[in-house]
Amino acid sequence: MSPEQQHRCTVQTHADGKPFLAFEPSSGSVSSYSNSLFTLDLRSEVTLDEARGLAEQINSKVWGVSATVF
Repeated sequence: MSPEQQHRCTVQTHADGKPFLAFEPSSGSVSSYSNSLFTLDLRSEVTLDEARGLAEQINSKVWGVSATVF
């Protein structure tokens, strides 16, 4: 199922300060994925600045995310 809204990649951090990437609606409204949050776990050596760079690259190339449920 594809969402009816554009998503963007954001940088979030775990309680220990390690960054991860999350895909959230660009508008800030509730996700059309039934309030789900899609995330990408990063390798432990990835810094916050590197995570921000990854999110910037993803946002410059990707319009949204979709999921297929079988």
